[in-house]
Amino acid sequence: MPKTLIFRSAMSLRGVNIRTHKELLKNECPHIVVGTPRRVLGLARDKDLGLKNVRHFILDECDKMLESLDMRKDVQDIFKMTPHDKQVMMFSTTLSKEIRPVCKKFMQDPMEIYVDDEAKLTLHGLVQHYIKLGEMEKNRKLNDLLDALDFNQVVIFVKSVSRVAELNKLLVECNFPSICIHSGMSQEERLTRYKGFKEGLKRILVATDLV
Repeated sequence: MPKTLIFRSAMSLRGVNIRTHKELLKNECPHIVVGTPRRVLGLARDKDLGLKNVRHFILDECDKMLESLDMRKDVQDIFKMTPHDKQVMMFSTTLSKEIRPVCKKFMQDPMEIYVDDEAKLTLHGLVQHYIKLGEMEKNRKLNDLLDALDFNQVVIFVKSVSRVAELNKLLVECNFPSICIHSGMSQEERLTRYKGFKEGLKRILVATDLV
């Protein structure tokens, strides 16, 4: 039986057949389960995922899940299946005043921790730079930077699948060792490409936040 449930509004491993999860839970049930509310609820209702031993109930991106009435209903149904004395934790970067009372309905005397938006949360040892450019200047400047800088591996994040494909094509045409990952690929292909990048077969990875 799992002791910790962690919910996310969207998962990068989406598309995995539910039978795969049922087999996993039958043969070797993990102590920590991370999933979307809809998938966890389906497994719990089918009696494939027991919830009576859950000690930690965690909502990541809680504002997105609780603002959506359908998803909120799934979270509420799962919540009722778990023990009363569990620990509930919620995390969000954008928690509106309207959704805070909804969050508190799942908690008893909660402790609220806020991180100051103005605080500079940086990792020591990193040097950070930014360049203000027009949209039409980005490709040329990126090309120049990759030519000028010494690097081992680079991850380039962009905002859309189409941009991933376009930028990767451009880099390959300029003889850079680039590979891309996006949601238009199968999970198997994404994992294969990621493994190749991780093992150094390609030195530049272009991707959305799916990674």
